[in-house]
Amino acid sequence: MLKWIEIDKNIISNNIKVIKSRLNKKTKLMAVVKANAYGHGIAEVSQIAEKCGCDMLGVLTIDEAREIKRAGISLPVMILAPCIKEEILKESNSNFVFTIDNIEDLLYLDKRNKKINFNLDIDTGLKRWGINIKDFDLYLKDIRKLKNLNFYSISTHIAYTPYKNKTDAWLKLNIFKSLSVKAKKEFPDLIAHCANSLVLCDFQEFQLDMVRIGNLIYGIYPSDIYKVKQKNIFITKIKRPWKFFAKIISVKKARKGESFGYAGEIVANRDMRIAAIAVGYSDGLTMEPQDNVYKISEGVRYWAMIGDKKAPFVSKASISTTLLDITDIPQAKVGTNVSLAIRRTAANYKIPRIYK
Repeated sequence: MLKWIEIDKNIISNNIKVIKSRLNKKTKLMAVVKANAYGHGIAEVSQIAEKCGCDMLGVLTIDEAREIKRAGISLPVMILAPCIKEEILKESNSNFVFTIDNIEDLLYLDKRNKKINFNLDIDTGLKRWGINIKDFDLYLKDIRKLKNLNFYSISTHIAYTPYKNKTDAWLKLNIFKSLSVKAKKEFPDLIAHCANSLVLCDFQEFQLDMVRIGNLIYGIYPSDIYKVKQKNIFITKIKRPWKFFAKIISVKKARKGESFGYAGEIVANRDMRIAAIAVGYSDGLTMEPQDNVYKISEGVRYWAMIGDKKAPFVSKASISTTLLDITDIPQAKVGTNVSLAIRRTAANYKIPRIYK
């Protein structure tokens, strides 16, 4: 095996337990497993979440919800993006909660005599989906008339970035909280939820009835503010369960001044040892826009780890190969394991996942 991903299930379990320890006694926990559980495996992480006592799973699409259903997981699943009404009808008997953000679809589904749980999303400025705040009273008026649909929950996704709009986010969270309180007077079993990992870290008072946590489950620290404030209490207990490995498949030497690479556009700036690994941008490595300029080293921006030593990238990753500068790592040879930082949701799904 030339490249693989190791995922530590115990770390995921521990992260969930740490998160649960920070929640208010009555606050439910939704484990967000969209995008193949951020690359960790939707079925595997959903099973861990179920064993760890999570109350619900969150996905973005009905197809993801169906994948969880096929895996035999019994936790209720909320589809967080709006669903097409025809697709909802196909799954009306499932343990799914559907996000709906227009009254026409609600009325259409209600007339089909289907027992459906729905989540009403409020747009507080992100402009992805959700009803306008000013239309909230009109929606409540129409929801009262529904005979078959169950008003399960109310949600919003706050467009919050630490250090940039904390005051604005706090104001919008308060607006959403007031709307949820108003709705719960008529629908006392309604679940209100607005806290993702960022909000949980920086606005503890807005846990409400349920939190939606993705990043923290996977060891991703979304807020430096919280790391500083709570470093000895919370964040230091959150670990990363994901490691991407590859083996060196070739080692070459280049003399100082020698050119190599396509069209000889790379020139060695010293006598070098160069290792090749069978990992490139088709695997998700360095997947972001960048100038198409050759450099002897991308090591300032990108590197692999061989033991505790950095091995800088030589130029850019190609589609399926990357060169590493191992001049200062004499123990590196063909077959040596290399650790790589790859964005988890970008990692090619065909790369083997090994669960520990």
